[in-house]
Amino acid sequence: MTSARQPVSGPDVWLGTDYAHNQEWVYHFSDAAIADIDRAMRSVRQRDRLLDDITAEDFDLPALAQDLNQMGRILSSGRGFVLLKGLDIDKYSSEEFAIIFWGIGTHLGVGVSQSHLGDRIGHVKDIGGKGRYYTAGGPIEVHMDPADVTGLLCLREAKHGGESWIMSSMMIRNILLEERPDLLEVLYRGYHYGGPGTGPGGNRTAHRLPVYAEKAGACYSFYLPAAIVGRGSGSTEELSDAEREAMALLDEIAVRPQVRLEMDLRPGDIQFLNNRKLFHARGDYEDHPDPAKKRHLLRLWLMMPHWPPLPESMKFLNKADRAGGGVPKGDESVTELVGSAG
Repeated sequence: MTSARQPVSGPDVWLGTDYAHNQEWVYHFSDAAIADIDRAMRSVRQRDRLLDDITAEDFDLPALAQDLNQMGRILSSGRGFVLLKGLDIDKYSSEEFAIIFWGIGTHLGVGVSQSHLGDRIGHVKDIGGKGRYYTAGGPIEVHMDPADVTGLLCLREAKHGGESWIMSSMMIRNILLEERPDLLEVLYRGYHYGGPGTGPGGNRTAHRLPVYAEKAGACYSFYLPAAIVGRGSGSTEELSDAEREAMALLDEIAVRPQVRLEMDLRPGDIQFLNNRKLFHARGDYEDHPDPAKKRHLLRLWLMMPHWPPLPESMKFLNKADRAGGGVPKGDESVTELVGSAG
């Protein structure tokens, strides 16, 4: 099979080596910004507001306004990622950091639930969890999260390792086009998604979700390998050889040293990623034996209703929490379908 597709171009098409020694993607909070964040957090906490009820007006950040607008543009139509530094990890409790994280997020998009529990802030920590990446330790395979933007705030780092790996899914597409255009076509056809034990007629998507799709001249990506039907988890369906080969090559390209960008998130760092244009993964790590010192990050999912709509073929959930995304509270079947996202 051959492909008549053309390479995509733009600021979201990059190699990790483009940014490995270029720090333009790192933002350092100014003293004025830190003061605004502190004031806004304490004001919100005094009023005992639920996260859902906190708005950008409640969490006013005048010293950060211009920079947050620029970060929003970088996420939507630029390279697709930013790293924020400068929060004092010893100054706040984890609950206060959650408020800060959510408050900053209100200036970028709409926070949504990450499971049927209605959790607005996920805790990325090894608690021996099964079925979802973020509650287990060790490396995490290449994937994206089913929200427009993922944010991570580091509270504690691992003893060794655990770096965040990010990669341009658009660059991966171009490499696939050059090396194996036949397999790129397989990825454009896509995969059915479902939870454990999925079979014909079971808890699975009615249509195939493409890994790559185009709309209005723009290319988008969607890739949740742990939830792909036929990949395991007791599925009664089987992937074709070509479907497996396409996934394997995508995974191999994504972690090539020149393709991936490694971020060593330190306590107080905040990372935001565009899930429509980037994939991410995690390196293996050695954790602290003391539970109080274990690697711990907060996770935020944002929907961006002001962004152009995705292709209909990439619609993942029939029901949504807010702004067309997020897992509805109480719907365990949707959480199962989301699978290992995180």
